[in-house]
Parts: sequence; structure tokens; C-alpha cells
Amino acid sequence: MAQIETASAELAWIQKHFFKGAGLDKASRLEGEERRAYVLAQVERLLATPCGHTTAAIWLSDRFWTCDEGRKTYDVDPTPLLILKEQQTLTARQMARLRLILEVAGLCHDLSLDFTFDLKEAFGVENAFRVSNKQLVEWLTTTEYENIAKYTAYIMKRQATIVYAYGRYLPAQDALAELFSSEYSCLIREPQLTDIPPRAYVKTVIDELQRINEHWQQGRNKRLKPDLIMLHDEIYGEVPDLFDKDVLKAARVLYDYMDKEVYGRMTGNNPFGPEALKLFAKKVCEVRAEYLAEGWIADDSLEFNYLMAHAESCGYGYWREEDEAL
Repeated sequence: MAQIETASAELAWIQKHFFKGAGLDKASRLEGEERRAYVLAQVERLLATPCGHTTAAIWLSDRFWTCDEGRKTYDVDPTPLLILKEQQTLTARQMARLRLILEVAGLCHDLSLDFTFDLKEAFGVENAFRVSNKQLVEWLTTTEYENIAKYTAYIMKRQATIVYAYGRYLPAQDALAELFSSEYSCLIREPQLTDIPPRAYVKTVIDELQRINEHWQQGRNKRLKPDLIMLHDEIYGEVPDLFDKDVLKAARVLYDYMDKEVYGRMTGNNPFGPEALKLFAKKVCEVRAEYLAEGWIADDSLEFNYLMAHAESCGYGYWREEDEAL
């Protein structure tokens, strides 16, 4: 970005291009809920304002920070508004306006770039990007700031996808990565790349996150071990709404086999490592013949690959404890 000579000139430029007619001077004296409402209203407006191929929200953020997490300043030509020596040239009223602008720009930065932020500070709700956070879900599904809700829902989706990927819960990971809106016949992608109305977008994301979470909790309430839940769903090839008794029987057999014959076999110089996976593949064929209907877990199917990936992680020693949950 090109540096503007003084902090005062940069501040005037930002006010003109991003806050014209927005009552910034008066708003800079607000506190508490009134100040939060003003920040949210401005962020909502900037997210909804087209600016080239993106939005005004990201352009405002770019006046201050790079696109990195943590709001990092530019190494070359940083804005004079973030340089202490330049800030000292501003009047008290200018500094008050700058502090408010930074609040707006900061939330624009995190929402536009899919980074988590302080929910307590931004929305006044519990600071947890999880669907189990009832305060957050209530806020997202009822707020007047629909674009903010849409961007926040996408961050929740992205964070949950990362958690499931790290936990090797592949059906849940894929369910979120390829989340589809049947109502609008399109995938749920980044908020700025979709024409799905904000409320429908939020509902689609929240409903799927809740469905997966409820399924997982249902399994835990049945006292099913985490890896057993995942094996059940891998056989299905998706996260189903209910547990199937026959599929669960097949999953138990595979669980017991993996626990006894595969766990830890890929570590160190164990020569039985690769052979363990071959024998597991053979065991999968035996189990599907005995417990499942024709066509289940076909060779080279998604379901078969899920199981083999699970077995390989087990071979490397990744085996979830009974009381562990995602």
C-alpha cells in the first residue's frame, strides 16, 4: 500500500471514503452497548458494500494490516495511523475517531479473512466458536446484522472442519467441506462467493453443525468409544442421523480387530506394519460379507478408503481414549 504522508491526512482519507455521513465524531464518544451497536452497524454496511471484486470491509482492513492472522502491520510503508510518533500529532478528537475506526476495521479484518475473534467483545456472547455455544447460535439466528452472521457462521464451519480433520473424523470433515444447500442447489462456500441469502446460509451451516454434534453426542450417550462412532460412520460413508444395529455390529468387529492387530504396527521398524494394513483390508471384506448387505464398502469406494485411512492412523498409534470427545 502507498503511504500517505501524515496520520491526519490518512485519517481524513479514511473518514471520507469509508465513513462519510456515518456520524463518526459523535459515535466516537459512545460507550458500552451503544458503541458495540455502532461498530456492528458499520461492519454490516461495509461487508455489504461491493468494492471491486471484494467488499469495502476488506479494503478498510487493508489500510491497516496484512491478510495474516493476528492483525500484522506492513513491513514496508505501514500506515502512519499505527505509528506512535504520528499518532502523537493527532488531536484528542482525532484519536477518539481513530480508536473507533480500529474497532470497526479489526472486526472487518477477522470476518473477511475467516479468523476467529473475541465474541464477548464483538457480540456480548460466550467466546466459543462452537455450535454448542447456545448464546452464539441464538445471536446468529436472530440478529439484524445478517451479513456479520453469515461470515461468522462460515468461520464456525471452517473451525469445525479443522477440528474434525485433526481428529480424523473424515465423514464429518467431508460433510462440512462439501456442505450443500438443497434449497438453493449450490455448495456452501465463502460468504462473498455465494448468492444464498444470509439467513438461509446461516441456517444451513448451523443445522449441519448441530446434526453432526447431536449424532456424536448420541453415540457418546450410548457409551460408544469415539473410534467406534467413527468406524460406524465410515462404513456408512457419511454422518447418518441414526445408528444402525447391523452397521454397529460390523464396526465393533473392525474396532476389536484394529485394537488388537493394527494399533501401533506402523511405528518404529516394525516389519509387520504394511502387512497389517493388507490383513485389515482382508478383514473388511470378511466383515462386509457377514454383516452387511451387498454393495456396502465396495473395493476402492469412499467408505473403503475411509476405513483404510482410519486403520493407517491406528497403525501409527492414533487411537482415541474412551472418554475423549471431539
